[in-house]
This record gives sequence, C-alpha cells and structure tokens, in this order.
Amino acid sequence: MKKTVILLSVIAAALAAVSCKDFLTKTPQASLSPDTYFTSGAELDRWANKFYSDIVPSADDLAELNADDNGSTTSLSAIQKGTRTPSSKSWSADTWKPLRNINYMLENNRCTDQSVKDRYDGVCYFFRAWFYFKMVRQYGDIPWYDHVIDSGNKEDLNKPRDPRGYVMLKVMEDLDRAYELLPTKWPEKPVYHVSKDAVLALKSRAALFEGTFRKYHAGSEFVPVDEQTFGDVTVSSEWFLRQAVDAAGRMLGTRTLYTGNDLRLAKKATDASYREYFVLEDAEIDETILSRLYNVDILVRHSVQYYYKANHRSASHAMVAHYLKKDGSPVQSESLSFYEVFQNRDPRLAQSIQGPGFVMVDFNEDGKTHPSQPISFDRTFNGYRIIKFISDSGHETSTTSTTDFPVFRYPEVLLNYAEAKAELGELTADDITKTIDVIRARVGMPAMGGVPTNSDSFLEGYYPKASGAQKAAILEIRRERTVELFCEGFRQWDLLRWGEGAKLTPKATGGFKGIYVNGLGEYDLDRDGKVDLCLYRGSKPTTTAPATNIIEVGDQWTITGGSGDVGYLTYYSKEDYEWQEGRDYLWPIPADQRSLTGGALTQNPGWDDGLSYEDE
Repeated sequence: MKKTVILLSVIAAALAAVSCKDFLTKTPQASLSPDTYFTSGAELDRWANKFYSDIVPSADDLAELNADDNGSTTSLSAIQKGTRTPSSKSWSADTWKPLRNINYMLENNRCTDQSVKDRYDGVCYFFRAWFYFKMVRQYGDIPWYDHVIDSGNKEDLNKPRDPRGYVMLKVMEDLDRAYELLPTKWPEKPVYHVSKDAVLALKSRAALFEGTFRKYHAGSEFVPVDEQTFGDVTVSSEWFLRQAVDAAGRMLGTRTLYTGNDLRLAKKATDASYREYFVLEDAEIDETILSRLYNVDILVRHSVQYYYKANHRSASHAMVAHYLKKDGSPVQSESLSFYEVFQNRDPRLAQSIQGPGFVMVDFNEDGKTHPSQPISFDRTFNGYRIIKFISDSGHETSTTSTTDFPVFRYPEVLLNYAEAKAELGELTADDITKTIDVIRARVGMPAMGGVPTNSDSFLEGYYPKASGAQKAAILEIRRERTVELFCEGFRQWDLLRWGEGAKLTPKATGGFKGIYVNGLGEYDLDRDGKVDLCLYRGSKPTTTAPATNIIEVGDQWTITGGSGDVGYLTYYSKEDYEWQEGRDYLWPIPADQRSLTGGALTQNPGWDDGLSYEDE
C-alpha cells in the first residue's frame, strides 16, 4: 500500500504567453516579492517542486519517448514519419518557463540558513543542467542564459545560439556545483529528491551522450569540428567521455540491484526480480537513484498500462534478437517460432515481452496468481506484447496506475561507465566485472568473461557505424544497454548519438517486424492446446482463434523477410519516409522564434523554414 505523502503547493502561476522571450523575462504572477520570499526552506521547497514536474520525465512521457526501432504502437511519432517541420515546432510556455524559474530562484535565494540555501542552490544548478542537456540533445546549438533577462535587454533577447560544446561545458560546470551543494541523502523521502548520486547519474548520461554524438558525427553538419576551446578548457568527444567515466566511476560498487520476488511472479528471483522492480508500488531505494512518486491518496496517477493496452504496445523482432541465450551465446537462427523464441533465453526477455505462461500481477483470495494470459492482438499488433511496467488488471484504465516510475537507475550508470571506457579504448576485464557482470547476475546470466574481442555478426550488421579499438566490446555493451534499459526512454537518443538514426523509420527496417510464421493458417503460439492466431487472405475462415486474433494479411499486416507467406508478421511495411542523414538528427528551430529574433537564431542544417537573412 502506498504511504501517504502530502504534496506541496506550487506558488508560481502559469504564464500565458507565446514567445520564449516572454517566459525568460516575465515576473511570476503570484502575490509575493523576491524581497520577502525565498527566505526559508519551506518557501524554497514549494518553488523547487515545480522543477520536478517540469523537467523530470514522467511515466506518461514513455508514450513519446519510446518511439523507436525496439518498440512501437499503432501510431508512429513525428520523427518516424518525417513530419517534423519548423512551423510545427514551437517554443511554448513549457519550453522556456522552467529555465526562467530556475534562474529566478538562484538570483533571489536569501535563506539565512546557509546549509538550506546551499542545498536549494544545488537543486537549481542540477535542474538548469538537465534543462540545457535536453535542449542541446534536441536542437544542438542553443542560447545559454544563466540569469533572468530584463525585458528591455535587446541584446540578450536577440542573442544568437551558443555552440553546443560551450553549452555542454556549462552543463558540466553546473553539475559540478550541484554535486558540491546537494546532500548525499535528503532527510525525508530521499528517493524522490535529487542528490549527489542523481548528479553523478545525470552527468554520466549527459557526458556520454555528448561524447559519443561528437565522435559519431565528427566532420558532419552537426559537429563540423570536434575540438572547441572556451576559455582555458578544450572540449572534445574524448573530453566528454572522460567526464562520463569520472562521474559514473564514483558510484561503482556503492549500490546494489533489486533481487526481490515478493509478488511471486516466478519460482526463482532471477526469473522475477527484473520484471517485479518495474511494477513496485513504492520505489525501491537502492537500485533507484531518483523516482517519480505516484499515489492514489494524493490523486497522482499515470496511464502507462492503459496506454500500452489501448495502443497495442509491441516489441520488434530486432529487439528480441538482441537477447542472448541463457548460456550467454547469441541466437543463431532467425526463423524461430513464437514458442521457441522464449526457450533458454536471457530471463529478461520473458520479463519484458509476453511469452508462454505469462500472468498478471493479480491474486485470488487464496493467494495464488490468476491463470496465464494468452496472446491477444488487442494488446499487440505483431505478436510481441511489451509487459514491462505492466502490473495488475486494476491499472488498465486511464489514470489508474500508481506504481512509482524510476528516473535514474544504478544499472544505467554502470552501462554509462562501461560504454564510455570502451569508446575510449580503455575498457578492462575488471571494468566488465564491476558493471556488465553485476547487471547480468541479477537475472542469473553468466558473466561476460572479460573484454570481448570478436564481434557478433548480428550486432555488426545492426550497428554498422560502431568503431574504435574496442569495437567488439562497444557492440556487446550496446546489446546489454538495449536489453537492460528496454522501453525506458533511452533508445531513440541512443540511435541518434550513435549515428544510426535511420533505424527509427519503418522503411529502413522493412516495417515493424514481429513474430515469425510459416504461412497462413492457425497457430497455437504458446503450445497450450488452444488456437491463438489465424492468418488468412481472401474469405475469412472458420476458426477457434479469438476474434481479435483473426488477421487478414495484405493490407495493414504483411509477411516479410521470407518467401510467399513465410516470414515475419509485419506492421508499417508500407511506410515510405526515408531518413535524411544531413538533417534528421536535430529538430528544426521554430520558425516563429527565428522571425522574432530577426534571424539571430539560425536554422539547423537541412531544414527550410522559408526565412532568409543576410548573415546566414
């Protein structure tokens, strides 16, 4: 049962305006004065609460964040369909208001208790860094503001974009300040507050992103020059990767992974703990570095489970192919049946994607779980239903889920460390033992056995741009990252930083491939003696398959990757958007903002907004 937590009210009222200028300059519309407010911990806490809701991703954000090659729904995102345009993107209230509120609090924090003042200054630096990391990740070069802009300051209001290297250097500096000022652990509800470990987690995430983005886009329109000097600091892909190693390295060995089996989802904890972690009502406090709170008592709920069901959240054949066999070796066959796919595999497969014998987290009066659920195509469109974050049937309607949502997990930090070391060509067997092997041990997978030197052919083909002295290790770490962080909002950004963005589009992968079938007809997918699926062309046949699972092949669904009607049950095979390498790795700068600044804000490469200025 959830513990009752009282929500603190947020003082700042919503600002109604349309320009980013307005949100950077307006005074918050509330009955307070900076001369009398921000003087106590309670006042600072009320103001800072808004940072969490504005900047920290929520469980419901997974709907947008998980549009990638590994998991999709019956609705593609703008980046997958190629429908992003300079006119369709806008910098609205929700874009710039958080930055203005952060800088406002930094400038007006006058709490007389120095330890409290420092703590909340640390909160501000942390969230300003996070705000700008997300902006750089999406737009590249972006104006850096570390103060509240006066409405009459035309120079600031029309400031051009700062180089991404400069902004990310400032992000690193803000995180270093935050680390010095934030507590190791908050006195109350620490897992819901940013801490020193949250700083290290964010710094390793942001530095790894920038380091690898610069490496895999060096010499392109997005990173014309890798090395850039600002003051006495020269940043580069290597510089950022070393920042990631340092930040993540300080956390190695300080936390453990959740290994519970309280919900009795399997006979062994290794076959249950990974799945169980993501359906806990209350956030676990060791593996979890920072969590979003959800609680029915305070009317804070989310709709992840409802969204998954209503939108047929499904995994791809490519995602399934990433999972190793139980003995740690890669799967060689590409034509496994649904039942065969789940046999002797990494336990995280059946704990993330519905396989034979799947049960919900529901209990009868006698304490036993409900019978297993068959595959239903009202919950998946290709046979691979995603069950990560799926708990009990009571959460399947809108805004009824109350499971806490982990924002930073210890395994991500371990993966960040291993990847950064491998990209630097400095990964050691000891590094593997302290990172990848720790993650695998939770689910009973064998250790990696040192630094890989031979590349798996599947990974080489899937990530052709991977490079470096330790390429084989880089590829295996990508596999581990793909599996461990599946459906947590990382994949889109990983593909973009690795230069593999084309895989976001169905055309590049031949559609969204699902289960392998040997032709039309009936299928007992889980081998329980009942017909689960019927595929047909032409006249609808008589079958005992559930009505939702009687599928006509040829329109929405096709069978690809083989000959005739043998191959993968595929959705979106007719999507024809082709990824534009010289453009699509960044979002366009909104045209209205370019116009407001008279062209001071330049457009990103490849995007045409119809505006033309002499200095461009």
